[in-house]
Amino acid sequence: MAPEPADTSRSGRGKLSGWPRPRNGIAKRMGLNPARIGLLIVMALAGVFGGYYLGKEVAPAPKPQPPAETKKTEPANDREPTNGTYEESLPRDIIIETGGILKRIALPEPDAEIDLGNGGTGPAHATSAAPHTEETAPPATEQAPKEAVGEAPDATEPAPVETARLPAPENALPDNITDLQRTQPDRLPPWQRFALPVSMNGNPRIVIVIDDVGLDKRRARRTIELPGPLTISFMAYAEDLKKQGAAARKAGHELMLHVPMEPSSTSINPGPNVLLSGMPKDELQKNIEWNLDQMSGYVGINNHMGSRFTSDAESMNVVVAALKERGYLFLDSVTSGSSVAHEAARDGGIPYAVRNVFLDHDDDLDAIRRQLRHTEQIARKTGLAIAIGHPRDKTIEALTEWLPELGAKGFQLVPISSVVRVNG
Repeated sequence: MAPEPADTSRSGRGKLSGWPRPRNGIAKRMGLNPARIGLLIVMALAGVFGGYYLGKEVAPAPKPQPPAETKKTEPANDREPTNGTYEESLPRDIIIETGGILKRIALPEPDAEIDLGNGGTGPAHATSAAPHTEETAPPATEQAPKEAVGEAPDATEPAPVETARLPAPENALPDNITDLQRTQPDRLPPWQRFALPVSMNGNPRIVIVIDDVGLDKRRARRTIELPGPLTISFMAYAEDLKKQGAAARKAGHELMLHVPMEPSSTSINPGPNVLLSGMPKDELQKNIEWNLDQMSGYVGINNHMGSRFTSDAESMNVVVAALKERGYLFLDSVTSGSSVAHEAARDGGIPYAVRNVFLDHDDDLDAIRRQLRHTEQIARKTGLAIAIGHPRDKTIEALTEWLPELGAKGFQLVPISSVVRVNG
């Protein structure tokens, strides 16, 4: 049997350690035992940390530098995506729908009249736009062939309204909608139950939709204070939607829900619970339900971003089925030339509409004013124009100037529910 090891606990030798120690080191030559070594280590550490403390506390503080000049900015909003416009790039083209086909028309030169050809969106004259010259033609794509904008006279002053050529304004809502809302609200689908009733006066109609509302509450309040009736589309993931929506309704506006959908760019975050193309149907349905449940009192939805998602017919059919079951309308914002969202809505038998103009693809006051003039031109030519803007300072400023004069120019401002198309 091997002899038991001698007790070396008092000398310190023989203890297991992760660090090898030499047998005849300096400690043995100087007669240092473990207790003395430990004491020296403690004293050394105390010296190091003490010197650090004195250097930090006693050393003179650096002279303060004068603050650099900075421009005043708006307070950050932690629920707002980090890219400044919280949008993917907005299309510059004007959209005209004729016979279920979207026609893209490039913006004309500043103050030039839009050439819609001999037709427009009205059922009485649905024709395609005339071709235009190479100088102003946008690049052709499979979904968007080169289309038309010719030269036209200066349109700074509104041209006379050609009422004889315009179809009679049709209200998508029942004539007795006010009575039905009062006496039988539960029998109406939400797009009628929460619609803002209007009486058509025969003038060309303009719908102004303000997207992305609710993230920045200060700008939301400023938007709500604008003359109505506007159609205010609240972001589905904004906070206090019940309170903000109630304020908008009280101010005489109609409500929509702005639902995040997948953009083409993977570098842009459209927000939580986004609708993704190719998502398994059960997951997509859950995200749709989550978005639709975020507020009440609205008539329908439109897409936030969604250039990829709205080009996916199969995914859009799932959205349309959910909207039909709940009784909502759909506005195709047309963030992509290949959008099939309006076709899915039409074929699915739900009320739908199509955006004509983006007001603020350029966040510039003069550019927004030009887009408002283009909106007037489309309404004057076709009887209806739907424009989408965003709660930005310059957009609000332009609308503050423009809205009070709209009636005097011979137009009628109406909510989205009064102009949707209903097939089947």
